[in-house]
Amino acid sequence: MKEKLVTIMTPCYNGEKYIKNLIESILKQTYSNIEFILIDDGSTDNTEKVVKGYETKLKDKNITLKYIKQKNQGQATAANNGLKQVEGEFLIWPDADDYFEKDAIQNMVSFFHEHKEYDVVRAKVAFRKDTPEKEIIEIRESKNPENTDLFLNYIKEEDTYCFCGVIMIRTERFFERNKGKDIYINRAGQNWQIILPAVYKAKSGYIDKIVYNVTIREGSHSRKKESKLDVLKRMQNHRKILNKTVSKIVDNKEEKKKYLKIIKDKYDVRQKEYIKYQLKHWNEK
Repeated sequence: MKEKLVTIMTPCYNGEKYIKNLIESILKQTYSNIEFILIDDGSTDNTEKVVKGYETKLKDKNITLKYIKQKNQGQATAANNGLKQVEGEFLIWPDADDYFEKDAIQNMVSFFHEHKEYDVVRAKVAFRKDTPEKEIIEIRESKNPENTDLFLNYIKEEDTYCFCGVIMIRTERFFERNKGKDIYINRAGQNWQIILPAVYKAKSGYIDKIVYNVTIREGSHSRKKESKLDVLKRMQNHRKILNKTVSKIVDNKEEKKKYLKIIKDKYDVRQKEYIKYQLKHWNEK
């Protein structure tokens, strides 16, 4: 049986120092029918040179490389440009500074072959130090792997983890909910705008294996310490992303109203708790 095409899509900004780890992990995959879409979000370093330096190795492994260069507009815009180029039956979108286990794609595609009624599969993720030994700091796994309906869990952020490279989706179902092959644009990122449509009215499975590794390194924009203003901005951006995405994909008015209220209540509480914490901290000074 011919292997189904898997699309690996990655937005990247100034990744010359670490993108090789992801590409090397793609080259080591035990699964061979892969297209790799790299969207260069206006990098000012040697990202393009590093990526294109792998063209021959990728071609030798029959992995198609699609390199897209855009001016710096953020990960969500980069993801939109990449989504227009997706041809795979399955889609996974890792961060540029992380990497796969060698059997990650094989394990996830095998799950879909064995469970044709599922549209999403997720697995364990390991957080590793950015050292030659790559020591594991933490392993994140599902507390309720039997749960197959994850939409409300993601909205409430219960028993879920939003790491892109640990989730694979059927592209046909995803594009049914994103007919223009685009997502809501926000500088805060692209994960929720892809995950929510993927899991909406979809059956999601779970693999009890580590398939993806998150690199903890100095200078990563997603792991740096945030200022008080950054925290508030992040909450506001995330709230807007959830509202816009839910409004786009949920047609039933009553159902949409229910989800939007859950989002409102969640962030109203979070903002009040944050302000209360800051006032207490201020008074203790």
